[in-house]
Amino acid sequence: MTLTRTTAGAALALAALVPAAARAQRGGPPAALTLARGGATAYVVVSPPGGSAPEALAAAELAAYLGRISGATFRVAPSAPAGAHPIVVRVVPTADTAATARDGYTIAVRGDSLVLTGASPRAALYAAYDLLERLGCRWLAPALAFHQGAHELVPRRATLVYTGPATVAERPRFAIRKVDVSEGMSHDSASLRAIVAWMPKLRFNTLMAPQDFGGSGRVTWDRWRDALTPELRRRDLRVEIGGHGWQNFLSARRDGALFAAHPEWFGRDAQCRPSREERLAFNTSDSGAVRHVLDGVVRYLRDRSEIDVFDFWPPDGVRWAECAADAALGSPADRQARLANALVRRLRAEGLRTRVQIIAYANLKSPPTVALDPEILVDFCPIGQNFDVAIDDAAGANNRQYVDTLAAWRAVRPRNLGVYAYYRRYAWRSLPVLLPRYIAHDLRWHAGHGMTSVSSYVEPGDWFTYELNHVALGRLAWNPDADAEALIDDHARARFGTGATAAAAALRTLEDVVRTYGSVPYSAPKPLARVTEARRLVERRLAAVRDAAARANATDGAALRRLALMLDFARRDLALQELRLTNAPADARRAQVEALVAMLTANADAGTFLMYGRADRARYLRHYGLDATAPTAAADTP
Repeated sequence: MTLTRTTAGAALALAALVPAAARAQRGGPPAALTLARGGATAYVVVSPPGGSAPEALAAAELAAYLGRISGATFRVAPSAPAGAHPIVVRVVPTADTAATARDGYTIAVRGDSLVLTGASPRAALYAAYDLLERLGCRWLAPALAFHQGAHELVPRRATLVYTGPATVAERPRFAIRKVDVSEGMSHDSASLRAIVAWMPKLRFNTLMAPQDFGGSGRVTWDRWRDALTPELRRRDLRVEIGGHGWQNFLSARRDGALFAAHPEWFGRDAQCRPSREERLAFNTSDSGAVRHVLDGVVRYLRDRSEIDVFDFWPPDGVRWAECAADAALGSPADRQARLANALVRRLRAEGLRTRVQIIAYANLKSPPTVALDPEILVDFCPIGQNFDVAIDDAAGANNRQYVDTLAAWRAVRPRNLGVYAYYRRYAWRSLPVLLPRYIAHDLRWHAGHGMTSVSSYVEPGDWFTYELNHVALGRLAWNPDADAEALIDDHARARFGTGATAAAAALRTLEDVVRTYGSVPYSAPKPLARVTEARRLVERRLAAVRDAAARANATDGAALRRLALMLDFARRDLALQELRLTNAPADARRAQVEALVAMLTANADAGTFLMYGRADRARYLRHYGLDATAPTAAADTP
């Protein structure tokens, strides 16, 4: 069931997420409107005739949630009848051309009326969900199956009063705020529809999905587009499709006859022979090869008019010039830039509106010397970020490199530069790397250095583990100056109810400990004594959360038990770090990993751990530096 506990202080808690100075600028004197009392209301939600689908959805959502909060029936009508007070939802376009302007909205008290206006249809929807938050609702997660209805908090109030400022005016700091499907290990149409429905509640505006992840045909936009496109349009959300996919348009593996006919189109190996290897970049200097690739992209986009942005990336792990003579083709960054520019020109010639996006990643992370078309979007990908220190902390060698490289990008690319953030990673193996305060600092830094978009990827399989990161990204991409400490407390109250105190302490400990002392790639090794101290702290938090779960109601108890699973994983991970630091025998470490995998597997359906099946044991053994081919040790399921 949906969470329904009383949240008398929820509106004040939400206000705490906005800095006082910002509230003063956005607000005005407090306003008090009694929207319902005793199961009755004098208010009507007004959706003007001829409005867009998102405006109609905003009105319907307002009426439904206001009714659930108060027990009153809020009608939706094209105008307010005599004697009724209107809650108006409408689009008022802005002449402001700033990239963030289209997502701006206002909530204004006009006498006994409430007027919600958005600069775009999705902004009107944002306004509706913001009003509901100010009345106590919380959008914790999508309605994924494992939540069993506990994905959001809807309070119950016999008397429903709006006490927000007389005028609220909102606009995001990041123009593009994306949720990425990425590898799609646990997604299906139902979970993706739920994620799309959740996105505007957290004020995301773009869904990012692969054209064909890895070229396997398993995770493809075509598999989901019929189910998702109507839902995305209904919310005015942008669609960004593509990914590591040059090989989707030129592949010797898929078309051997093409390789036989045009071997010169393909990359050359170290012996300068044409290669069938898909991770070897194709010959981007061959006009026939380029024309073939661009023809394929045009056909793909022409048949999929819903796509707003096409991610035109080379294969993941791409190799560029194994044949020494191919160095003359130019740097990887210049080759990517020339090809992207050619695609932009071709799309314009074909009359297609789709924008092109490229990545600054791995051997492409430095800016090209070739001038990029100014409309090309660029995502900078700090995949090796040191999460044990801040992005601007010189103690992180990788971070120093990223800061310097971003400075070079900004020198040649003052706009349309975003960060592809790694606030959830597959390489973490569902380890609870929580980052709300880290994300706040990270996004303040990126916003202050000209970045205009941010994204991160999500999986239903371990959504609960990274739920706080996902919520933090939505809130902080909108306003990086929001109070991350207040965000943690607000989330703990909404998600864990009577166990909020123990949960908030545990969430903070997980953020402090796991990214610093856990088995997180690129975090520097720490002294044994510090790791032991961290493990003992996690164990104390685990005991407190388990105690709170034992005393909680069914809904809060279920959430607390999931948090306990996260703490248990962190505890075991730290114990494995201790074994490594003491040079414990491989058999001892192997036994602990086997026990860990058994625990994770036993809880694979809890929405906390993303497990793949038969390959899990090998994945975790490799993660902890052990031979995955050795026989399985006997391990009891804890």
